[in-house]
Amino acid sequence: MRTLTPALRGDVITGIAVTLVGAVYYIATFWIQETKNIVTPRTFPAIVGIALIVLGLFLIGQAVYRSRKLAEVVPAGAASAGGGASGEASDDVVGGVVGDEPAGVVLEAPEEPKSKQVVAQFALFFVYLAILIPVGFLLSTAAFLMTMTSIYAPHRWVRNLIFSVLFSLVVYIAFVYGLAVYLPVGILG
Repeated sequence: MRTLTPALRGDVITGIAVTLVGAVYYIATFWIQETKNIVTPRTFPAIVGIALIVLGLFLIGQAVYRSRKLAEVVPAGAASAGGGASGEASDDVVGGVVGDEPAGVVLEAPEEPKSKQVVAQFALFFVYLAILIPVGFLLSTAAFLMTMTSIYAPHRWVRNLIFSVLFSLVVYIAFVYGLAVYLPVGILG
């Protein structure tokens, strides 16, 4: 943990937060009243809670793994030559350079999360929630996914469109016809 860069430290903190939110969300599902159906009102929220826990733990594990890989790249004497505290030395290595000396292996530094993108994602999510019932699951989910994927890959709009439409269709068919769970039809109904 001492070699965590600011980006990896942020991943660990985010992973812990996501795991805690998932745990609280999952525990809260026990207050939902059960029915005799196979798929109860508790099923989907429980799946979301478990998924949040798994993804949070995965993010933490990935950050720890990447920090260990960074620690292997740093030569033993580089940490002290890099400027005192051992945690500071790894920050210098991210760009592939230890102090003024070029390192043997050049690593690409992950991009720092852009706060505008995070704010835009939350805003899009709330817009998605607002239009889900009046517009319908299929159209609103496809539009939401298309917009979200276009934030990260704006030049791959064909791939984004295919993914958005197919994912929405598969989820809709699985829930409506496979699990007999109602999803809003909206303007298509």
